[in-house]
Amino acid sequence: MAEGRAPPPEPPLVPTALMATDPETDPSILWTIAREEPRLRRWLVANPAASPALLETVSQLGGPGVRRALEVLLDEGDGNQSSLSSSTAKA
Repeated sequence: MAEGRAPPPEPPLVPTALMATDPETDPSILWTIAREEPRLRRWLVANPAASPALLETVSQLGGPGVRRALEVLLDEGDGNQSSLSSSTAKA
């Protein structure tokens, strides 16, 4: 390890729904949850700090409750998720 440089922290060992929904959670942890925790993906949709790219990834990966979570988000009319609305919004 180079002097003066600390290694990046390890992702949490036990991710939770609270971590997935917390806007203060580091984006790298949110991406780890999206990639490795299918059961928690639906909670990422409820995170106001989730980027459109993260939400697009979650929509493509799917998982328990993801489709319904996206439907609820889009039914609320949140314009920040326009990349997802074109594929799942109702006319």
